[in-house]
Amino acid sequence: MNKLLFLLLFICSAQISVARETVVGTDNPSFVQAVEGWLEGNDTEALQSLSRLASAGHVPSKILLSRIADIPKFSAHISETLSRKERIALFREPKGLSGRDWLASASEESDLANALWVIQSLDPLEVPDFETLILTLISYGEIKPVFGYLLESWKRGREEYAAQVLIENHQLFGAAGRDFLGFVIVSMAQAGKNPPLPTTIDSAEKARKFVRWLRSDVHKLSFSGMLPMGANRVAVPTQREGVEKLSAAVKQLPELQPLALFCEATCALNQQDTCLADGVWAIRQRGTFPYPFSSPAQSLIEDATYWASARFVGDVGRMVRRGGWQACR
Repeated sequence: MNKLLFLLLFICSAQISVARETVVGTDNPSFVQAVEGWLEGNDTEALQSLSRLASAGHVPSKILLSRIADIPKFSAHISETLSRKERIALFREPKGLSGRDWLASASEESDLANALWVIQSLDPLEVPDFETLILTLISYGEIKPVFGYLLESWKRGREEYAAQVLIENHQLFGAAGRDFLGFVIVSMAQAGKNPPLPTTIDSAEKARKFVRWLRSDVHKLSFSGMLPMGANRVAVPTQREGVEKLSAAVKQLPELQPLALFCEATCALNQQDTCLADGVWAIRQRGTFPYPFSSPAQSLIEDATYWASARFVGDVGRMVRRGGWQACR
């Protein structure tokens, strides 16, 4: 399958085309050029350009540079080649001995940056405008950070609102969101609470069927990277049955189809299923589920744009190798 056909199939199957807010300043020609260079894999030059723009007060550059620095698959291979002083100069705002996260500076100038900074820095119970922050992030398409915050919010007793957000934005959160929604509904019911449900669920039997579908094995894979196999077992790529089940499940999930792009570019045709199984297992070891293939800042670089870029396969390769992936087999 060629790259263009792959992306068209993914976008059609995901059905997540929604209107989003645009971050002011993304049309700056220097920023556009820096993003294009980064997508081409020209890390050092692109990061230096973003750093200069951030120093000049450009908010999108501050956000993107902060997110790249915070995610190992995007920055570790660069950081490892630099001295401490060089790392600070490239990735952080020049304040104090260790520099300051550019997101802290951007948070003073942008509602999006403020939302990202607050959920990154504070305990959910300490945030007075919780709902505003979530809606801000969703409006800009920052789905992975929202999901992480909803998980934390569930732990702190805000499960009803978390469930409502997942229901109202189900297309955005995909299979991982469905599994988590099912979990929240079950946990609320077990605690004697009335969980929110879609308006089409008007009987106990429909509710049970709905939750079974939400918590299907393939949805659990999208959420956690683990595929249940019954009797408290999970599919593992060291066994033929595990390879077959993992690869088949990955192929069902639009969110994990980018892994097929990596395998297609890296391994022989007869190694594709093993690559899919090994790859999803290795990514799980890195703790990057759910949404392991998201761009560093979904508000600035759409996921589909990132997946189609020249750097994508290399980024996935670094991620799976750090998770213990050896090679094609």
